[in-house]
Amino acid sequence: MNIFVGCSQRNAINENYSKAADTLGNFIVENGHNLVFGGCDRGLMGKIYFSIIRRKSQSEIIVVMAKAYEDDLKTLSYNKAYTFDTVSERKTAVISLSDVLVFIPGGIGTIDELMTAIEAKRAHEHDKPILIVNVDNFFGNLLNMFDQIYSEEFANVKDQELYFVADSINEAITYLSTLD
Repeated sequence: MNIFVGCSQRNAINENYSKAADTLGNFIVENGHNLVFGGCDRGLMGKIYFSIIRRKSQSEIIVVMAKAYEDDLKTLSYNKAYTFDTVSERKTAVISLSDVLVFIPGGIGTIDELMTAIEAKRAHEHDKPILIVNVDNFFGNLLNMFDQIYSEEFANVKDQELYFVADSINEAITYLSTLD
């Protein structure tokens, strides 16, 4: 299974975010899955990447990045790399190459990828599972905004079925295990 992980390329201060990234990386390796990611060896992305590299696993590493960041490829070991002129093209490729889309804490790019995945699924452009890992309630304000959108009927409450929210990395791993 190709698992895309959207997350921070900056070092996280919250140790629970780092633990979640390590746990997710270990899950990918231990279950013979492949990592699809933005191609960075820093931050939470780096944690997951190094979880796989350290274990010399058979898991493939698939890098999908905008050309603006292709210098990062020089520091990575990977099986496949795809670069795109625009972020929009990159997001389309991420969805296409992945079997499941997982989001752990990250910045503006992570939120953009999450929103794109949800909207593309809502528009029937894909039917891939979307998993939001809400470690330490990182996505709490966004999820509250979603609740307001549903309660004020700016979107159909059925849109909540487009994604799954796990409140811990253990719940996320249990969910991912059902997809095998």
